[in-house]
Amino acid sequence: MNKENWVALQEYLPLFSELNLDMSFLYITETGYTKGIIDATIPVRNFLRKNNLHDYETQGQGQKENGVELQTQMILHDSTVELTASLYRPKTKKGDPRIWFRGIKKYCDADSFIALASDKKQLYILNLTDETVKNSLTTKGYVYQELLRLSQEKQSIARELYNKIKDIHNKGFIPTVVSGDTGVGMTLEHELGIPPNSYANPDYKGIELKASRKKIKNKTRNVLFNKAPDWDNSPCKSTRDIIDKYGYYSDEKDRMQLYCTIYALKPNPQGLYLDIDNNESTLKVMHANDGEVVEWDLEYLKELLLNKHAETFWVEAESKFIDDVEHFQYNKIIHTRQPNVNFITSLIMSNIITLDFGMHIKPNGSPYWRLFALKIHKDNLNRLFPEPKEYDLTIQ
Repeated sequence: MNKENWVALQEYLPLFSELNLDMSFLYITETGYTKGIIDATIPVRNFLRKNNLHDYETQGQGQKENGVELQTQMILHDSTVELTASLYRPKTKKGDPRIWFRGIKKYCDADSFIALASDKKQLYILNLTDETVKNSLTTKGYVYQELLRLSQEKQSIARELYNKIKDIHNKGFIPTVVSGDTGVGMTLEHELGIPPNSYANPDYKGIELKASRKKIKNKTRNVLFNKAPDWDNSPCKSTRDIIDKYGYYSDEKDRMQLYCTIYALKPNPQGLYLDIDNNESTLKVMHANDGEVVEWDLEYLKELLLNKHAETFWVEAESKFIDDVEHFQYNKIIHTRQPNVNFITSLIMSNIITLDFGMHIKPNGSPYWRLFALKIHKDNLNRLFPEPKEYDLTIQ
């Protein structure tokens, strides 16, 4: 979405936060309206996957051969009508995911802003550009009550997840299922009965899970999300470019690498720092001598943050080794909802949100990256998320 769309969305965010709903958004352009095609953006794809509605990653190309139809409820100002969503990857180009709602032209025009919600069973959409829908939502009429019903079902999932993690805490220290950094998350995932998968961040029935070890001196920083730069618009076109220009040799690892934290305005030891352009549209990594290194579209990062952390359990574990095996006891939960995405600029520029680079050259000579991660200290979650709820399981 562009900046104008985000401005239009702002008046709805407090209501969506109040409702505690995981939502995503689509903008129907004039061309898309005419052709009956909407690009399914990454946040929309993630939303559909998290709500167990559709997974584009496993879908083959071709609308006729591999297209999927999904019954969809469109919430109008005083009633709900059933439409059919067509989800597919065309044979042309790279098979970029597409979505369209048959029958939607009766209820919207071009340049419409569509919100997506779900009860984990069905997809719901509403046209935020429709003044009657807007009025019904803001006056807590029919539209608001329908979304409230979905929200109440979502809240029962949060209670269920809390109770499960409390039971896991009561088991005491649990041996890790895998050694290394990922152990704390994968062990919690295993205890919750979430099967291992290819996605970097597991979720429980749509609630994002972020597990971390409690660190000495309270220095834990939580990953908001991990996202590669916009290579097409960046001076450095690849991980290899970045390592070649700004990496360093590690005697311990016997390799070239770049593992560092990057802050706003003040260069780190590698000469890298963060900056945001005057239009507040682009997040950039800069070098003290060379200028821009890589960039991200800031509006896209806001959309990604809003989609990814619609609701999150940040779980902290105490770690100790027993017979040379790491064990975890999960002792604390911070429950957040609906981030204030417009705060992201000020939080980056005040070093509340920082960026970590993590990349190196593998023995075979190919580059490997594991981190382009925006992070925030757990004590600062309340600066990004309204009214986070903290649960100390040792005294609950």
